[in-house]
Amino acid sequence: MNVDLRYETDTLLFDTVLVQASSITRRFKVYNPTGTDLLIDQIFLGSTMAPTPGGRPSGFRLNINGLAANRVSGLRLAANDSLYVFAEVTVDPNDILTPFLVTDSVFFVTGNRTGKVMLTAYGQNARFYKDSIISTSVWTNDKPVVIYNSILVDSLATLWIQPGTKIYFNAGSTLYVLGTLRAQGTAESPIEMRGDRLDPFYRDLAGAWNGIHFLRGSFNHFMRHVVLRNGSVGIRVDSLPVNGLGPNLRLESVWVDHFAQAGIFGNTAHIEGDNVLVSNCGLFNFLGDYGGIYRFRHSTFVHLNSEFPRSYPLFVLTNRNLGQPPRPNHAQLDLFNCILWGSTDEELVLDSTGLGTTTYNLRHSILRSLRGWRGQNLLYGNPKFKNPYERHYAIDTLSPAFRAGEDLRATYPALQWDLQGRMRAALPTLGCLERIE
Repeated sequence: MNVDLRYETDTLLFDTVLVQASSITRRFKVYNPTGTDLLIDQIFLGSTMAPTPGGRPSGFRLNINGLAANRVSGLRLAANDSLYVFAEVTVDPNDILTPFLVTDSVFFVTGNRTGKVMLTAYGQNARFYKDSIISTSVWTNDKPVVIYNSILVDSLATLWIQPGTKIYFNAGSTLYVLGTLRAQGTAESPIEMRGDRLDPFYRDLAGAWNGIHFLRGSFNHFMRHVVLRNGSVGIRVDSLPVNGLGPNLRLESVWVDHFAQAGIFGNTAHIEGDNVLVSNCGLFNFLGDYGGIYRFRHSTFVHLNSEFPRSYPLFVLTNRNLGQPPRPNHAQLDLFNCILWGSTDEELVLDSTGLGTTTYNLRHSILRSLRGWRGQNLLYGNPKFKNPYERHYAIDTLSPAFRAGEDLRATYPALQWDLQGRMRAALPTLGCLERIE
């Protein structure tokens, strides 16, 4: 019977698919538009009949009406009924390094009528690490890095990450660092770290991977122009430095966004950050627990428009005791030219119930708080972000953050520029993003 079938779509599009990792399964419906049963002579994947350019398999696989096969014959479709075709794809890992397009088609033959649905996927080659211990290495931006089941930077080893490198983590994976991490992106070519599922549902889903965990005894970590998204704990730092007065971790122009538990977690750590943005994390944007030293300048901690039900302030520092007998833990916090803003009335808490001391130095900052903190030029009004619901955290017109800061450029050279690499004014905007008139 010569009948034109109807198709739910003419092209089934897969978003970016990392090689060696199967895509999500997509599906489409095929309809018999007639009032009589129809015999479909053939349904087949085009590449099974003719090779793709270069003679390589396309990487697509089909499930046709419940049968895992790339070709079926003599399939009966009842009157006014439909069937499902499911497709998934794996990209050839030995192809060119730059992004490339993978295509195929599903053909349907009924009598002398032929129809088709295009299959299209974007993919790119990648370097894979699985359950690995890393010696001193350099990761470049020639192709993405994909991590399965976590990796460890070994003690006395240094992992250097160059500008523009993209790093994707399989579910439940962590970058553990016992040696040293030096991630040095630029404003034009930031380093990106996120989960390896890039299809729309998973792309913005928190908890897609774990995060970076700097282990006790590691030291001299540096991250500049790095973007981390959609994991569980973005950056965890354990224990004060073993030697010297410098920080465990120095952050410059780092954005930590949408982590299920915490954006930055310091466990008796020493962290210093300039131009840091931490946005919309589940329990805490920042948690410094069991004491430690934490200094942030021109940084923004914001929690608005999140799906997380929150019961904690976004910024918390404690000097809780650890161990038996209890050991005094000292906590120190410096916030200069910062913004702490969220949807609850009290977004800054310092818990000083431990045996140690708690000291703080707050200057030229906007705080969401009812307490009225001791400090210099503190403000409590809405900073008026341009569009926080679309992750745009620059300030809008008439913001109290405009020209409200102190000039820190001479003391901290990294603050000559903001998070996006724009020159900062002598009367600077509070937070990580300078307002340019």
